[in-house]
Amino acid sequence: MSEALQKSIQDINKLPGLKKVKEEVKNLVAYLQSTKERKEQGLGEGPALTLHLIFSGNPGTGKTTVARILAEIYRDLGLIQGGKLIEVTRSDLVVAEKGKTAERAAEKFNQAIDNVLFIDEAYTLINKKDPNDNGQEAIDELLKYMEDYRDRLIVIVAGYEKNMHDFVAANAGLASRFKRNIIFENYNDLELYQIFYKMCRENNYMIANDASGPIQNACKKVIEITGERYSNARDVRRFFEGCIQTQSVRLSQMKTKTKLDLMMIKKEDVETTINNFS
Repeated sequence: MSEALQKSIQDINKLPGLKKVKEEVKNLVAYLQSTKERKEQGLGEGPALTLHLIFSGNPGTGKTTVARILAEIYRDLGLIQGGKLIEVTRSDLVVAEKGKTAERAAEKFNQAIDNVLFIDEAYTLINKKDPNDNGQEAIDELLKYMEDYRDRLIVIVAGYEKNMHDFVAANAGLASRFKRNIIFENYNDLELYQIFYKMCRENNYMIANDASGPIQNACKKVIEITGERYSNARDVRRFFEGCIQTQSVRLSQMKTKTKLDLMMIKKEDVETTINNFS
């Protein structure tokens, strides 16, 4: 296994939570690595395994992050040349004028050749309630590109679990191409704390000794407060940014500040922020 491939796998394993996702990626990489080695030994390529994937889960569960790393893994295994993740949504593909969506979509899909195309909220391309909706043009063009460039284009579609099931089931062409569904589960409060800690480390902040417990309690409250609208890492980022703003207000009242003062998130910063969180 190359150093680049090992690093990509380590990058995924370092992500908080995502136990099932990590296991799925581990199994996929093991199969692809074995297939590559068998081919090098003249044993043939073996049964074809679809590389196109469905990422199902709520917002903020790491779907885009994992997709970026997976694009690098596909490149390191020699499956694509580029290794970039080309991210698009419905607004990048669909236009109001009839017959123009295919042209617009083709422009985006061309950028993804030799790379990985990531369509977020892909289910929005299907709108059965509006017979004049142009999303089907984008789907038809996508299926054409997946066929014409089947050795040069890998597609990952992402969105809410139920909506992605309906999306794939609505079109036989999609169902035949997207057979592997990776489920991204919601983060629990401990995993939110790990993400908060990671954000502090990456942004040169420190957590005061007596603030650790309040942060863990705050992560539980983040889940409770957001309820059905819980957006996982997006919500803990909002909480982290709120703590930074609260800290800034506290520091503005100090005449002199040390480097440690500028780095330290205190218990009072955490408690003030979570009390105002919505």
